[in-house]
Amino acid sequence: MPKPDQKHPTFADAIATIEHLQDLTPTRRRDLISALKTMARFIGREVDHVPANTEWLRQRLRQVHPRQLQVSDKHFQNVTSAVLSALRMTVSNNKRHAAFPDMSEAFQALFESIPDRMQSYKLSRLFRFCSAGGVSPEEVCDQTIADFKGRLIAETLHKEPDKVVREAVLTWNKMQSIVPDWPDQPLAPVRKRKAWTIPLEQFPASFVSDVDLWCARLGHQDLFDADAPVKPCRPATIKHRRFQIRMMASAIVLSGVDILSVQSLADLVELDNFQRGITYMLDRQDGAVKEANFTLASAIKAIARYHVKVPEAHLDELRRLCAKMDRAADRYRKNNKDRLDQFDDDRNLALLLGLPARLAQLAQKSGPKPRSAALLLQSAVAIEILLFCPMRVGNLAHLDIERHLRWIGDKQTLRLIIDIPAPEVKNDKPLRYELTGTSATLVRDYIDRVRPCLCSEPSSALFPKMDGRYRNPGDLSTQIKRHCLQETGLTVNAHLFRSLASKVHNKVSAGDAVTISHVLGDKITTVLRSYAQFEQKSALDHFQQSVRIVRGRDDQGEAE
Repeated sequence: MPKPDQKHPTFADAIATIEHLQDLTPTRRRDLISALKTMARFIGREVDHVPANTEWLRQRLRQVHPRQLQVSDKHFQNVTSAVLSALRMTVSNNKRHAAFPDMSEAFQALFESIPDRMQSYKLSRLFRFCSAGGVSPEEVCDQTIADFKGRLIAETLHKEPDKVVREAVLTWNKMQSIVPDWPDQPLAPVRKRKAWTIPLEQFPASFVSDVDLWCARLGHQDLFDADAPVKPCRPATIKHRRFQIRMMASAIVLSGVDILSVQSLADLVELDNFQRGITYMLDRQDGAVKEANFTLASAIKAIARYHVKVPEAHLDELRRLCAKMDRAADRYRKNNKDRLDQFDDDRNLALLLGLPARLAQLAQKSGPKPRSAALLLQSAVAIEILLFCPMRVGNLAHLDIERHLRWIGDKQTLRLIIDIPAPEVKNDKPLRYELTGTSATLVRDYIDRVRPCLCSEPSSALFPKMDGRYRNPGDLSTQIKRHCLQETGLTVNAHLFRSLASKVHNKVSAGDAVTISHVLGDKITTVLRSYAQFEQKSALDHFQQSVRIVRGRDDQGEAE
């Protein structure tokens, strides 16, 4: 088990030293001590828990932003400058290894053997932790991971320690089949949340067989089969339907029904069991009806209609229950709504709209390392595309230069056509976008000058991994989110751009849902339901302006 690091000087030690320095004026002493206390507050720690180490501090300051702290850029810079001055004149230890210990030879060799640099980053924290504690690669086990997680929570400011641990474990296990001589002990996967559902394998064999039969039918395509779906479901959809069945069956059992009595899908659609299952899941959410509850109930209703073929009266009762859930469902996810609320402030919207140019400018400076500069421009291109072509992140990450991109014109009138065929889009709606002007020039510059630095193998991927394969959508979204946070203080993931598209367009053309429907490739009914919140606000603003005009007063309440 890793031993705790030796105690290093803290901000509290620095304050104690400053209090006894004789060559400081009272004002200077007060300002330095105040800056140290303020910085500790910025990063959410007491002064005796903040290492007096500039390298440690630099890494933590990447995770905070003046806008998040509700302070001005100037105040933040003044505090940072004063803290650095205080650390230089006191007991601080500014060596990198004091805050981030080097890897042992064994872990360094493992680190360098990983072919994908993005994957190696996911293991660097774990490798340094083990090296500091004297743990060899062969000794890494589940207890090591538990200790690593405890250290992350206790001694770092990382906002998502569970994610760091989960990705480290996944990458460790993945490398066992990729890197020769990788330690062969697998690590237990770390789940995002504690599972409450019962594995299907624990249900009677007849039930599992019935589930397999229904899932097979979902992907079946036969023009002359009356029971086959009009459109075969995608593998991801079938997998989700299978999990919905597992959720409903688990909820029914956990509500008090004997698991051995769940013999087929017919048992799920029996009215008492259906109500038991839905009630159990709603109770887990304090009675709140989410959109996911409605879609699950609808999926079970489809089983009743097409697979079990219940009587019409039975089906009507299921329809009635689903209709009530549909009306009660809350379709505005809190995280998504909170992130969109950031853009009620036009200054924040301006920051995001100007971010691609900002990142491109940063990539041109001499400060970032070559790969870091390349990733900055990659994020600039990804964000520029999402702003003007708000596609799903899966389509963005899998854009192919040869299959999806087509260039028209010369450097003076450059146009980029992005064509994504229907089979590659989630809802089977083909997408066609066009970029011109500075947007097209930015993409062209990225492809010609920067993209070759990001992969070591031949590739036609617009956003490639080092080995030439397409970037994982989650990794690309995380990169976008990180650069947005660093440069604007805003929390923005790749998917948010689809919701933001409607918010932006409604500022200019309120109520124009048809345009957004075409841009997003969504049905008009979906747009009206999902994005009505923006239209409502625009309509309210328009109405209130009408009241002011009729009343004879301007926006400030002054008589016109």
